[in-house]
Order: sequence, then C-alpha cells, then structure tokens
Amino acid sequence: MTAFATHEDLAKRMKRTFTPDEQEWVTELLEDAASFLRGCMGRAWVYPVATSTFTAWPSGGRVDLPQPFVVSVDAVTRDGVPVAFTRREDAVYTRYDDECQVTFTYGMPEPPKDLVGFNTALVSQTVTLVEAELGLSIGGLSSVALDDFKIAFADGGALTGLTLPEHTLRYLQNAYGSTGWVVGSAP
Repeated sequence: MTAFATHEDLAKRMKRTFTPDEQEWVTELLEDAASFLRGCMGRAWVYPVATSTFTAWPSGGRVDLPQPFVVSVDAVTRDGVPVAFTRREDAVYTRYDDECQVTFTYGMPEPPKDLVGFNTALVSQTVTLVEAELGLSIGGLSSVALDDFKIAFADGGALTGLTLPEHTLRYLQNAYGSTGWVVGSAP
C-alpha cells in the first residue's frame, strides 16, 4: 500500500540522511503507518489516484459513489452497454433503476500535507525507539533511564502500539472519513 510520505520526507523532518538499507526499512514503516491512518479514516481512499468498478442498483436513477475525492466517472454500463449518465458531486444519475456497473476514478494526485505530517510523525517515533534499541512500541512511553536501565509507560502502557490521540482520530475521520466501500478495483 502506498504511504502518504516518502523516506525523503521523513529525512527532512528528522534532519538526517538514511542509508539505502535504512531507506527500504523506513519506506516499509511509512507504508505500515499509512495503512494504520487509512484504518483511522474509515478506509477512505485519499491518495494516490485509483480507478475502480462496482456494481450498483440505482434508486430513482441515483447511484452514490462509495469513495470521496472523485476525479471522474469514467463509465456507466448495463450488461456491457454504455448508459447515459449525469454526474452531480459524488453521485451519478441514469434513467434506469436496473443493475449497472460504474467505473470511476478517485483520490488526490499528491498526499495532503497533514497526512504526510501524521505519517512521518508516527514513523519518526518508531525510528527513534528502534535506534535506541527499545523495540517498535509507539505511544505511551513516558521516560527512559540509562543507569540500571529503566523504562516507564504512561497509563500502564495503555497507549503502546500505533496510537493517536482521540482529537486526532476525530480530525482524520471528519476530514477524510467515508462509510462507503469499493468492492472491486482495476490496476
């Protein structure tokens, strides 16, 4: 899955240079964190641009498109035959209520800056912990001591793993959330 940020974005924000081996590792971490962010957003597809075809049953001729950030509606067909349609915002209208297939393109050509920031912030915490040989845990770490090695987690470790504060989760869901699901996609 495509990350919202690149290893170059992370290197710039962390003011460091990654070796070629580290670039591969960081890219994988960025992809993992982007997948987590997509889950927080309700699986809405924001970036990159993608094209999908799905089967719909119009109601009053209306078909709601199951993803936000629609770039274009490429085709509406019924039994392989093109059907005339009109696009209005995130819906298409036909003269029929019969089953049809809708092919549409959605997503942004560039990732939004806030998602790049969230993606790099999550991964920078992981990179820092791994380089300090503390593992992959993110969130909840409140202190580390070096003499007689000690590590403490806030809230008994309740925030370990990939976590985001509640207000950030609400922000992601409000800004990018979706309740629709695309059930098929074209490469």
